Amino acid sequence: MTNQIFFEPGELRRGNFFRFDTNLRSEDGTSFELEEWIGRGGNASVFRCRERGSGQERAVKFLLQPGYRSTKRFLREVKLLQSITGDHITTYHGDGRIKTTRNSDSKIVNIPFVIMELADCNLQDLMRSTDQPISYEQYAGQFRGLAKALATLHAKAVHRDIKPENILITGERWLLSDYGLCTFVTPGEEDLTPEGQNVGPKFWLSPEAHNRRLGCGDAINAASDVFQLASIFWYVATGRHPSGIVVEEDW
Repeated sequence: MTNQIFFEPGELRRGNFFRFDTNLRSEDGTSFELEEWIGRGGNASVFRCRERGSGQERAVKFLLQPGYRSTKRFLREVKLLQSITGDHITTYHGDGRIKTTRNSDSKIVNIPFVIMELADCNLQDLMRSTDQPISYEQYAGQFRGLAKALATLHAKAVHRDIKPENILITGERWLLSDYGLCTFVTPGEEDLTPEGQNVGPKFWLSPEAHNRRLGCGDAINAASDVFQLASIFWYVATGRHPSGIVVEEDW
């Protein structure tokens, strides 16, 4: 076991880096070797890791900015990942906590992590990387799979943050991912979104989410998720965002 300094650009700009033991051990005792940083979303950062027993590459997501709401959201996301499965849903591979030292105050913090399958890229990266439209043969099955994944999720939660960056691509599968903004359908489950806070992906908001931003009391619900996912389908099929002037060629 060795201690190494790990950082991601957003945290480094704030003067923060973290000293981790490169050996991660999940709650079930599986051992992973921590590798390089991949990306960031919200209060969490994602690194590459490798399962020591099988040699399989995975992704590990750390909550590097813990607080009451962010920690509770993260732990609920882990619980949700444990409870839903499907060919187009990110696969859960373990979770746990790790002690780390943050350089800015030398404070030892105990941060949670979750280990998932490693994606090749996200849908936005794919759209930007090609000059050619994605063919019907490529996307039709993926659309059906993502719609089925959303139906599976809706038995437990409403996603509220569906956007191209949250559709991950691994091999030939497109995956619905990132459940940090989910609100749960379980009666009595606390809504962690503060009153008046905007909810949802900036450029992919449903009509309900737009109305909420304007101060109306509309509820963001399962239909809002369907709208966001359908907007992404339009984007993939036409290469254009589903707003502005619709022309005959779009159909």
